[in-house]
Amino acid sequence: MDQRMDVVSYGRANPLWNPWANDRRTFELYRRRCRREAEEMTCAAQAAEILAARARSGETLLDAGCAGGYYYWSFRQRHVPIEYHGLDYTPELIDLARTEMCPATGLAPERFVLGAIENLDSEFDNILCFNVLTNSPHYALPLERLLCCARRRVLIRESLGEDLIVRYTADPYLDEGKRHIRVYHNTYPIDEVVSFMASYGFVVTRIRDERTADGTEFVVDIPHQWRILLAERK
Repeated sequence: MDQRMDVVSYGRANPLWNPWANDRRTFELYRRRCRREAEEMTCAAQAAEILAARARSGETLLDAGCAGGYYYWSFRQRHVPIEYHGLDYTPELIDLARTEMCPATGLAPERFVLGAIENLDSEFDNILCFNVLTNSPHYALPLERLLCCARRRVLIRESLGEDLIVRYTADPYLDEGKRHIRVYHNTYPIDEVVSFMASYGFVVTRIRDERTADGTEFVVDIPHQWRILLAERK
């Protein structure tokens, strides 16, 4: 049975400042991923493999910041028996998920909900959040909502290093006329994030990122230190 997220005002991104509504090239890449016309993302494959070893049949999974919902393919390919749900605050991406993923997979359109992580108030067994909090003003509020709404585990992949680095810079790769829009590309202190997750009653395990081998990757010319953390309730 589908689980609906019951929220009065769930929030959406304003296209005046939302980079994902002003980047046709990336949007078309997301469409190709939905159609399985692009190579599977290494991090999507790793997320599915991590949860395949832990999730029980019938458990729910929320993909927080799901974009077009194409991570679902990685779970289905590996026969992970979860009930997949997606959340994103960009209307264009939720529309993409509903028009591309739902007909191709049989998922109900209601599985993809428009809203901000900060407003999340529905529980899920598993919550996945990859490459999202790095682009938020700060990790604490959205991560708190994920932890409070997870019955069993939260799996995140973000730029995590020794110190806090806040970057709020214009993105030169957006559509012409939109390159003044600024985007957060933050790196958070990994020890602080681990302690924050543990304070909500989770045991936190660091997992080596397969794409970067826990190194540094440049995204839109900015260094990111991708690290994976698995938080499981005690």
